[in-house]
Amino acid sequence: MGGIKPIPDKPLEILSEKIRKNVEIFLAKNSLKDWYNNYNWDNDSKQSNFQNIVDLEIQLSQAAKNNTITSEHVMKIARWGAHPMIDKIRCNSHIDLPIFENNKPAAWIKDNPAYGITLIRPQVYYVGPTYMTKILRFSMPSEFGALDTRITRVFGRGDPLHSYINLLELEAEDHSGKWFIKYPQAAWPSEYSTFIFILRFMVDYLNRAGILCPHPEILYEHGLRKRGIWECADVEMALFSFASERIYPKNVKTKIGGG
Repeated sequence: MGGIKPIPDKPLEILSEKIRKNVEIFLAKNSLKDWYNNYNWDNDSKQSNFQNIVDLEIQLSQAAKNNTITSEHVMKIARWGAHPMIDKIRCNSHIDLPIFENNKPAAWIKDNPAYGITLIRPQVYYVGPTYMTKILRFSMPSEFGALDTRITRVFGRGDPLHSYINLLELEAEDHSGKWFIKYPQAAWPSEYSTFIFILRFMVDYLNRAGILCPHPEILYEHGLRKRGIWECADVEMALFSFASERIYPKNVKTKIGGG
């Protein structure tokens, strides 16, 4: 792995003027602070202090710093996310994922965050795009977010019934009532970089505007966040909450796994 020289798929200024304007329109109309507060997945909510999310962040972020992520970490994420084919998952006992350099984010993350998918992909089996992004999200919440089918359906393509605003070229597809991020497709994994750049844009907007992220205290107690400061994973959680309500109005607790 050390000999691979990642070439950025797209530059940091990837976001077109159209996407930037759409993001600004979305932020003007919607309170990400409220949507973060409303986040609800299985047993994780603000009321429960996001306990399972916190546990995964603690475990994965520490393992990632030492490049010691294991198959058990992958399985814990799969169980948390309700992976629809969990019994078929196979992966290397050690997932080589060098996202830290001298205890800081690796240099390639700035311009090509999707390279993380390229690193993970040959080491896992029956772990689709959604779960590869979850591995990155829990390993480095400051720089990554999970890109799941709900976010793709609402902010990407494939579900005109629930589409809200087009920010991604990525397409989701329905297989007998179960949604997956279409694979393969030309927009994957490069559009994951687009997604991360959108998260960064929103993070910068919120932090500059002084809109404090309402983290539960447990995140500060474990040193996982700086007080009130948004990170990529926080914005992703707010977007997931928004997308969940749009797809499953008044029923955001519905637990439906996706690929």
